[in-house]
Amino acid sequence: MIVLAATTDRIEMLLGGTVATNQLSGMASYRDLTTSAFTPGRTIANTNNATAVEIAPAPAASTTRVIDYLSIFNTDTASATVTVRFNANGTTYTLSKVTLAAGEKLEYSEGVGFQVIATTGAVKQSINQGANAAPGTSFSSVILGGDVTNNNAVANTIADVTGLSASFTADKVYWFKFVIYYTAAATTTGSRWCVRASAGLATNLSFTSEYSLTSTTTTRNANVQGFDLPAGSNATSAATANNMAVLEGYFRPTADCTFIARFASEVAGSAIVAKAGSVLFYQQLTP
Repeated sequence: MIVLAATTDRIEMLLGGTVATNQLSGMASYRDLTTSAFTPGRTIANTNNATAVEIAPAPAASTTRVIDYLSIFNTDTASATVTVRFNANGTTYTLSKVTLAAGEKLEYSEGVGFQVIATTGAVKQSINQGANAAPGTSFSSVILGGDVTNNNAVANTIADVTGLSASFTADKVYWFKFVIYYTAAATTTGSRWCVRASAGLATNLSFTSEYSLTSTTTTRNANVQGFDLPAGSNATSAATANNMAVLEGYFRPTADCTFIARFASEVAGSAIVAKAGSVLFYQQLTP
């Protein structure tokens, strides 16, 4: 149970940074209790990046507000770090802080507490709980929910694989692995597959990328240490309907960021399509 007992008590939500496209949507429902009345109520609000927004406002004088339910849904196209906090007349206390992938929801209900609802609608589970879980024992994943097409009119134009990304924190070491299933408009259309962070530098980035070239060979780029590299696409794809790109390495961001896969088509107007079901695995390795 969360109780707002004073006119200076409130529940707030805020993000760890700026959204990629859409602010997250929040909703609260509650009961207002006085000595003579019971009044149900609710509020709805959107986040405002790293500025705190009231999701459950303070009650009126001589009123106790009992919070029954809170919901914050990630309607953005990228992962977002969300903090829910209790504001007691300007002094704040964190109630929950989680990273939500696109389409996930942080939910509070009386008697259950806070939990994350995955895109499947099930409660999201983790083997190790808390900030001090031993490194190397668990990882997170983001699954691409829909196809993403790059058929730019200018050949070799890089673009985001929108939705295949995660929020990374500055100065933490991450292992990552993108496994991307893709199609090509023709086997004579090649591609390139890269990574990028929305903020900061690639100073501490190192990874290997490998993707289809012919039916028996691949293009392999070892020890890549920059964003949007390699600069050029390869010349062919192994097939039109069955290709794979794998990008795996380590990254220590210099700023809080969204880390995302990127791709390009070698031929102007010829589609390379990152398919739904492609996946990003990642793990924070340092506390």
